[in-house]
Amino acid sequence: MDAGPARSLGSVARRAAGALFRTATGYPRGPRPSGAMVSGWSGSRPDLRRRQRMTRREMAVWRWALVILTILVGLANMVDLPMEPHETYVVRTVEEMHDRGDWVVPYLNDVPRLNKPPLNYWLTALVGELANDLHRVAPWEGRLVSVLAGGGLVAVTGLLGVALASPQIGLMAAAIAASSYGTFYYTHSARPEMLYAFFCAVGLLWFVYAWRAEEPSMRWRWVLAMWLAFSLACLTKGPQLPIMLILACAAFTRLHVPLRPHSLALLRPLSGVLILLALNVPWWYALGERVGMATLENSQLGGALLRPRLLDGNPYYFYRTWQLVLPWVGLLPALIVLRRLEPHQRPALTWLALVVVLPAVALSFGPQERWYYMLPALPALCVLLALAADRFWHPHRLRRWMPAWLLSHGILMLGLVGGIGLMYAPSARWPLLGVTAILALAMLAWRQNRRPGGLSLPGWILITAALFMTTTASVAYIPQMWGMDRYAERAEAVRLARLVGPEEPLVSWRTDLTNLVYYLDRPIPRAEHAPDLHRLRAQWVLTPARGVHSLLAAAPVIGHCAFNVGDEYLWLVRTGSVDGIDPSWFNAPDCDPRPLPESVP
Repeated sequence: MDAGPARSLGSVARRAAGALFRTATGYPRGPRPSGAMVSGWSGSRPDLRRRQRMTRREMAVWRWALVILTILVGLANMVDLPMEPHETYVVRTVEEMHDRGDWVVPYLNDVPRLNKPPLNYWLTALVGELANDLHRVAPWEGRLVSVLAGGGLVAVTGLLGVALASPQIGLMAAAIAASSYGTFYYTHSARPEMLYAFFCAVGLLWFVYAWRAEEPSMRWRWVLAMWLAFSLACLTKGPQLPIMLILACAAFTRLHVPLRPHSLALLRPLSGVLILLALNVPWWYALGERVGMATLENSQLGGALLRPRLLDGNPYYFYRTWQLVLPWVGLLPALIVLRRLEPHQRPALTWLALVVVLPAVALSFGPQERWYYMLPALPALCVLLALAADRFWHPHRLRRWMPAWLLSHGILMLGLVGGIGLMYAPSARWPLLGVTAILALAMLAWRQNRRPGGLSLPGWILITAALFMTTTASVAYIPQMWGMDRYAERAEAVRLARLVGPEEPLVSWRTDLTNLVYYLDRPIPRAEHAPDLHRLRAQWVLTPARGVHSLLAAAPVIGHCAFNVGDEYLWLVRTGSVDGIDPSWFNAPDCDPRPLPESVP
């Protein structure tokens, strides 16, 4: 080979290796200076003003790496983890819509489920169709939409930080979001919460782009895109949070004096409402035609949860909301320094505060208290924490205290993975891998911090986020971390399927058994009164302990079996006459003959 091309290839390879090294370590571009007196690189005491910094491109690479890591952590134990009832609402509804060939009216247990709009059902059905498994949707197929939406939420958080502050803030905000409890838990759930949060966050991001746009034509496009995102959020879970977030943006345009003349241009309410109606009204109208407008108006879809209540003095959403960003609560005290932001940074802080506070106040008037209702505000919370960390951890404080920060969190994560993991994990493989990864991350941080200048703040935040994500990915395989009732209910469903044939009438007594409906792949109609048992021709009745005595008063009982579904016992009761019953059935290995409870618990 000619020497010229060989040298060129060698130069390209060296530059590529150097870029990869700088991206991984955070070193600045260019060769390392020589000489003992070069500040920031020498072996003497470094100049703390010159720290290892990443370029904008390297920060963008790390942000997208966090998106990929979020998806990978979301995939941890996604296949084997049993579903909780709210997840089975989704996957079983998709199965019944497919069986009926009706993608307008959601059905669950052969009854219209008028609780949530259909977009999450449709996307889950798309995953099942691509997997050629739509007739029997697997748990991972139900959760894949949430996993991808979680990755998207982290990406939006990073872009929001960049748009409001800087690439450094965007990287740290993305790291906090990727390793937060809210992201981890709801990427492991088939519920529509993560998809809802993603669309709301996209709407917020596009408002910021419209706010920052200089050309009116670009501003117009971003505002229409914002309304499109909020309209898709309404089609996912309802209009509650989109309305609150739009009101927060509207309030900001009035509070920020330079934007007052552009309020209508930044919101375009008429165009926005038309987009919202165009995307949502066709399905709502078709649903009302199928089930009746009166039925729809009296359902959750008709606004049953929008009825306000009087405040009871409990500021629930002002303290439980921070559960979303666990375990980053160590950064909460740093929020106090945000009062000293520069004047040009205050508009961003005002907007972030409105996006968090206004929904928290509005939800406080709602009939339910659910901390995850604030999940769409997670990006704003993460950007706030990133701004606080950037303001609080100045170079001298960073050099002095950040190793202690990492050491304390590292010990905590080691305790969780090593102690809980080795105590409860069915296999030591994942806890050992987690412990090894945590030790490797701690060693990497120690080595990088010993270099002249030490690690930059984004480097510390990235390594801390990696510690948290390693821990959650490791404990995701431990059943006790999710609740043993999930596993018990799945195992008891197998027993129940062996005891009751698919053609034998099976009824539930004054309770909903959504998980069993999914696992048994059959409807289990609910009976409330004795005539319901006769109408449903009930032979086998499932009831919790609290319903045993009312069932005994409503129908003759000739035998029973007990099922331990985790937090309580479920009783399978045989009703009717003894004719045609094999006495040996009650002595079958799958039948637990423990006595019925003597009193209502």
